[in-house]
Amino acid sequence: MPKECQIFHICEDEKFINSAIEQFEHCFQGCNTFYVLPISLEENFKHVKIQDFVHKTTPETLIKISTTLPEKAIIVLHSLSPRFYDFVLRLPKSVKVIWFCFGFEVYNDANYFKNSYLLDVITRKKFPERVLSSKEKLMEQARPFYRLVKPSLPLSPKEYKHEVIKRIDHLGSSFEEEFAQVCKIIKQKKIFFDFWYYPLEQILDVTSEITIDKKSIIIGNSGFKTGNHLDVFNTIKNYPLDNIDIIVPLNYGESKYIQEVLSQGEKYFLDTFNPLLDYMPLADYNAILESVGVAILNNKRQQAVGNTIALLWFGAKVFLSHKNPFYNYLKRIGIHVYCYETELNAKSSAQFLSLEEIERNRKLLFKKLNKECLAELLKNQILKINA
Repeated sequence: MPKECQIFHICEDEKFINSAIEQFEHCFQGCNTFYVLPISLEENFKHVKIQDFVHKTTPETLIKISTTLPEKAIIVLHSLSPRFYDFVLRLPKSVKVIWFCFGFEVYNDANYFKNSYLLDVITRKKFPERVLSSKEKLMEQARPFYRLVKPSLPLSPKEYKHEVIKRIDHLGSSFEEEFAQVCKIIKQKKIFFDFWYYPLEQILDVTSEITIDKKSIIIGNSGFKTGNHLDVFNTIKNYPLDNIDIIVPLNYGESKYIQEVLSQGEKYFLDTFNPLLDYMPLADYNAILESVGVAILNNKRQQAVGNTIALLWFGAKVFLSHKNPFYNYLKRIGIHVYCYETELNAKSSAQFLSLEEIERNRKLLFKKLNKECLAELLKNQILKINA
């Protein structure tokens, strides 16, 4: 490991960061500095574990830090929060920048993506998304031409964000299908950086026995409308599910949407409807996932990746939307996974995976996502950038 390798991480107080700390320190011990932006400097971190190389900071302090970085520093952006923008644009050209895309940066930005594309028919009708007005679109399109006669015109938020993304060298994602989709959305070419926030061993006990006795169906992983729960309910409401628990995790998300999901779930499934409304430790949650025979995740983009991997490992028959790049990735590597749009029906939802299919899924997942494999991948990529 070269002594000059210095990696500076910029992040907010998110639950994923502790795993990133563990992985980067495992590969490059003593070479990492994490700058964490909390909501308020007066508040303690909710998620990130305080360590000697983990510092609480502000956007203003980050700008000062940008002028003191070593020439061959590597910057890792854990998401692309607007609070990072000024820092990124002030970085020296010699510094390499890696952006680990969380998804919200493009999918929640109307300038890049129509969020309504992520919603199924019933959900979209019930929860219509705001779109840019014709006037807003026209003003944005006319801005570059107006700048020809008025060069001092400041950059619009859209233009400023575009410049920030242009400064980034590497786009980090867990798989190439998602990387390609984000590059298409931002209309910029980047270098692929392969990174998984959660090695398999951090998600679950890889030595656990396979449980064949499955008792439930799980729908979604959170209370956000991109889970399209209402459409799933409508699809399966007439399936023969009398003795099957319907588990629906709703312990975080959008309150108005969660209330609608609760109302419709109780209406369709009565006593078999089992919403999860409270936070629970990972071990307890995994115990629930082990009981799942069928998982229906109707997300149209990459979401719930950790949940999906755990469900597959425990032996669930997983249905994903064909619009979700993660579905295409799993199919590509040979995982037994099923299409929500074309393969979910009363018969398929009643047939669970065989022992051989579960064992094959486990073998493929462990080959790709075990801790040492991901560590070697991370190490090689950083060393190549640092060369």
